[in-house]
Amino acid sequence: MTTIRRRELLLASGGLSLGLLASHFASAAGLGNGWPQWRRQLRAMRWGIVPTGNTLPGINPARDPALNPRLASNPNDDRGPWGGVLGMAGIIVPWCGACYDRDADALWLPLGGGHADYAGNEAYTLCLADELPTWRMPRPPSGSIPLGLIDLNDGQEASGDYADGRPRAIHSYNKHCYVPGLGPLCTVQGSTAFSGQAGTARTLLLNEMDGEWSTLTSHPAMGVGYGAACYDSSLNRVWWLGAGTSKLSWLDLDLQQWNLLSSGSTSQEWSYHALTHVPGHEILVQLSDDIANGFAVWDISSGQRLNPGVDNTRPAHLASAGGKAGGVWVPSLNAIALWHNTTLGSTGAISLLRAPDQPRDQPWSWDSLALLDNAVLPSTAQAAGTYGRFGYAPNLDGFYLLNSLGGPLLFFALSDGNGVFASGFEQPA
Repeated sequence: MTTIRRRELLLASGGLSLGLLASHFASAAGLGNGWPQWRRQLRAMRWGIVPTGNTLPGINPARDPALNPRLASNPNDDRGPWGGVLGMAGIIVPWCGACYDRDADALWLPLGGGHADYAGNEAYTLCLADELPTWRMPRPPSGSIPLGLIDLNDGQEASGDYADGRPRAIHSYNKHCYVPGLGPLCTVQGSTAFSGQAGTARTLLLNEMDGEWSTLTSHPAMGVGYGAACYDSSLNRVWWLGAGTSKLSWLDLDLQQWNLLSSGSTSQEWSYHALTHVPGHEILVQLSDDIANGFAVWDISSGQRLNPGVDNTRPAHLASAGGKAGGVWVPSLNAIALWHNTTLGSTGAISLLRAPDQPRDQPWSWDSLALLDNAVLPSTAQAAGTYGRFGYAPNLDGFYLLNSLGGPLLFFALSDGNGVFASGFEQPA
């Protein structure tokens, strides 16, 4: 079963910390009618393990003799021509994120690896709405047997492509976002494998069925390739803020054209920042460890950056308030949720940056979701960052986390799932 438009969008709701759980449960009462059984079994304010039909290592193309040309002479090879320094772990470990299709509840790892870490340009996806979510790889990497044996370390980083015309691998940071009706977007390709010393400003779109990329356009002023993107559901556009000296810009999805807010503020953060849209207030929030208080607010009409500040201190368990922690707006929490916890014993906490009534000029507040049970906890965050591998799944009323290649896919439930039968009717009192 494909993930593409496979079910209707369910009513979205979220959760609040411990003191407001009762009101959240009332608002989320109708959400569970379309949930898979694994989600129905999760309790509120707890982490759980998502059962999957396979693992990412289980579909490693380097271990498939139909894909890896090196296995014929070396049956123990686990890298293939694309393996680089890290092998398949390179799709996650070296500054690589993800994006999420909220209609189909599909998690995408569109294009990762990068530099000398990993040269594979294959995508991976999994549908959390399935009874048994199963990883699939729409197409194998360049250099595999079906696609033709080519030299991937050919010194053509500046072209952005390998010799077969497919995009070269990248550190993805927060550059991926999912555009409803289109698919996973790599907003600015940036520096490419193997050297990471050159690349392109192309905007790439992934075909979800065959795993092939097409070029939509190119950004006129890419800045450093590790900027951040987000989708604006109110205006149906994609926002981009590059690292270094950069101004806010947006992609017109109909015209496939970038628009630079040249009269707006200039960002000077050389950091792995995140960007998230706050509907209703017509603002973006930039999260960066290089900004005082860890964030700034951008007015999307003027492109001006504002610094409303905070009225308390950042939670100690949050190792980074910047792009490494992702950062996604959750309407029912009236907050941005983040996760990048690197200390054992604190990995279960999800941090919140709550918005005031006037988010442009009133101080925001740091907070955390209450964890009611620690039977399941995430491992410590990858040092290079979590990015979009932590995110919000409104249909399923919670947060997903993919923290490592071989570890489990985790889910933090905002509401209790065990009061609904598999038929979709509420359990009688």
